[in-house]
Amino acid sequence: MKKLHGILKIYKMIWKYEPYYLVCSFPQTILTAAQALLAAYFPKLFIEQLMGESGYGEVLEMILLYALLLLIVSGLNIFLKNKTEFFSDRFAKKVRETTGGITMGLPLEVMEGADFHDKLYMANNVKEVLGAVALLQGILADLFTVAGLAAVIARLDFLFVLLIGAVLAVKVCLVYLMQKRLAMRRISFAQNDRKGNYLNGVAYFNKGAAKELRLNNLQSWFMGKIREYREEMLGLQYGDFGRYALADIFLSVVMGVQTFFMLWVLSLQYLDGSITIADFTMYFSAVTVVSASLSRVIEKFGEYNRMQLYLWDFDSIRKEEKTGAGKELSDLEDRTIRFEDVSFMYPGAGQYSLEHINIQIAENEKLAIVGENGAGKSTFIKLLCRFYHPTEGRITIGGTDIWELSDAAFGQLLSAVFQDYRNFAFTIGENVAMREAVPEKEVLSVLEQVGLSEKISRLPHGIRSYLSKNFDREGTDLSGGEGQKLAIARALYKDTPVVILDEPTAALDPQAENEIYENFFHAARNRTALFISHRLAASTRADHIAVFVGGKIVEYGTHGELMGHNGVYADMFRKQGQIYWKEAFF
Repeated sequence: MKKLHGILKIYKMIWKYEPYYLVCSFPQTILTAAQALLAAYFPKLFIEQLMGESGYGEVLEMILLYALLLLIVSGLNIFLKNKTEFFSDRFAKKVRETTGGITMGLPLEVMEGADFHDKLYMANNVKEVLGAVALLQGILADLFTVAGLAAVIARLDFLFVLLIGAVLAVKVCLVYLMQKRLAMRRISFAQNDRKGNYLNGVAYFNKGAAKELRLNNLQSWFMGKIREYREEMLGLQYGDFGRYALADIFLSVVMGVQTFFMLWVLSLQYLDGSITIADFTMYFSAVTVVSASLSRVIEKFGEYNRMQLYLWDFDSIRKEEKTGAGKELSDLEDRTIRFEDVSFMYPGAGQYSLEHINIQIAENEKLAIVGENGAGKSTFIKLLCRFYHPTEGRITIGGTDIWELSDAAFGQLLSAVFQDYRNFAFTIGENVAMREAVPEKEVLSVLEQVGLSEKISRLPHGIRSYLSKNFDREGTDLSGGEGQKLAIARALYKDTPVVILDEPTAALDPQAENEIYENFFHAARNRTALFISHRLAASTRADHIAVFVGGKIVEYGTHGELMGHNGVYADMFRKQGQIYWKEAFF
């Protein structure tokens, strides 16, 4: 019953994504069976006519009829095969798009686990379910063939039926054992491939890693890691290849014994005069075809079981997919952000990164978030961005839990620029607007707000210039500061009520950072703004400052209030001021 459910589920999935594949593939089943029946039956007719008194014309008619039938069946098969290959490719692309869409909609807490990456790797093989359908159709074709020849074999000798059944039972056992092992080993293969993809990506396609490897002469060390991965992979494959080879050798011996026995019995019956040479040919072809067909059925069922596992992997990814429409912006009372006794522990961590955070951020307020590395600042922002669910407590906007908002509504509410921001190898306009149709006037306006319009105006193609040379040989490369300005322009162009800067200027000198913050505060004057900066001079522009230590907010207030309090913030601000004074004069 479970197998039948799996079969129906596969066909239902294919019908959803690519129904034309089924329309073209089903007729192939009948045509394939017809070819096998023609090959088994017509040789008997040829031999009977050649050995009888048929004239040349009758023999020629039989040959032409056979050739015509083969031409029609083969031609239709080839036509349908080309069609199904096209629809198969289109199905694979649609499934990959679906998997990608699901993945991009998942919280980071789901995606960051190694087990999820293993499941994702295996789920991407769901396109192979078309192979499962092809196997099922092959099984049907073989069963049709067996049914057509069963009557012929039944008239011959019951011993052949017993022999075929015995060989079939042996094959069933071997295929079952091999597939059971494969089902257990596929996780190991997925983990190994994940490691290999990472190592190859770092070795050949990561520019930052390329610099580290070359500067520090790490090529031999890193290639050693690649060799270790390959040896592990080959070890996994070699063990299975050996088992499969032994199973194939054993089956070949069994099939050889079966063929010898059939030829021996048929030869005795021919010598006794029980059958003619034409009957001998037909019976031998029929038994051989039936035996081979049933053998293929078992092989295909084993292969089908393996491919069916890809569907279960795909389903496990789909289970992570977010469902439900959620609330809209119109449901919010206002734009006030509240952290209500929020605590958070990263998956697998032994301690909390945030503990009992309670803070309210009013509409259009500018909040600076400061603290030492590891104090919980970025985790605070990640929770607000819905990258993770709070372990305890909740975060609300306008009285509504942010996780109750629809994805579309939340996307209209908040934009952010992170320390590890990423610009894309598209045009500058597309990097800002994030769409194909770029409204030039609006894009230029926001580029001017962040101080990037002069740089863009000097480029030959303006905002239509590509970043990097991935898509265009004339593509341009921006400096670190210019790239950060472009990322900020993208966040401002989104025109959301809340905008966040999570240390995007960490790699800049104080003067460049000051320029970016000047532009940012001017552009975000009518928005709620949260920003993390490792240089506290920017915090003097904020309405309030939250000081994080050990995952807790230990101080909160204005710059003047905190300096007057003479606590953690004041100590950090004075020490940093002394460093900048020394840099300026010495």
